[in-house]
Amino acid sequence: MNRILHVLAVDDHVVVLEGYHYMFQNLNHEHDELKFIKARDCETAYHLIMAHRYEPFNVALLDYSIPQYEDQKLYSGADLASLIRKTMPGCKIILMTMHKEIDIIGSIIEKINPEGFINKSDCSAEELSEAFKQVLDGQIVYSKAISNYLKRKEKGIVLEDIDVRIILLLAKGIKNKNLSNYIPLSDSAIEKRKYKIKRLLEVEGNDEDLIHEARMQGYI
Repeated sequence: MNRILHVLAVDDHVVVLEGYHYMFQNLNHEHDELKFIKARDCETAYHLIMAHRYEPFNVALLDYSIPQYEDQKLYSGADLASLIRKTMPGCKIILMTMHKEIDIIGSIIEKINPEGFINKSDCSAEELSEAFKQVLDGQIVYSKAISNYLKRKEKGIVLEDIDVRIILLLAKGIKNKNLSNYIPLSDSAIEKRKYKIKRLLEVEGNDEDLIHEARMQGYI
């Protein structure tokens, strides 16, 4: 019996889709044939998913930031992943993103729990191709930024929303003396928050050092 590897890839950049296609063509897998289907937006992907409900994909490779399909309330690759989980529970999901914000990462892991979760800035083409192969072999693959988030979470090093808001305001150039105009806390309470944030992120320097470390760790 001819074994087909049935892949859906969704990204709004043609050259990226072609690159993924090339990688899958050159993967060393146990299937006899590759059926690689491409989409560049949520609407096209939605109709492809519905059309293949009874011929489910083995792998769905989804970019997080893609054009929306408001009629079906599909606003991102994560929404497509949720749809695939419902319609094709056996399909392995690989989510690709440039985002490092913890709220996005945390939500995807909690709601989707993808077999692969890759931050595009973490991987070379060779490493990405190897990650695809590992997912096909049944492994769970998270890139460095995603793994670092999970390690911080396990250690309890996760900032609250209001802490992230303070850092974001500082990054936008808001002075310390004006932070209370944007956050419903007193100046002394904000300073205590900043002290706690620096301890959690192991920052010993000034606000610029805090902003830099928060970016490096994916909080902003």
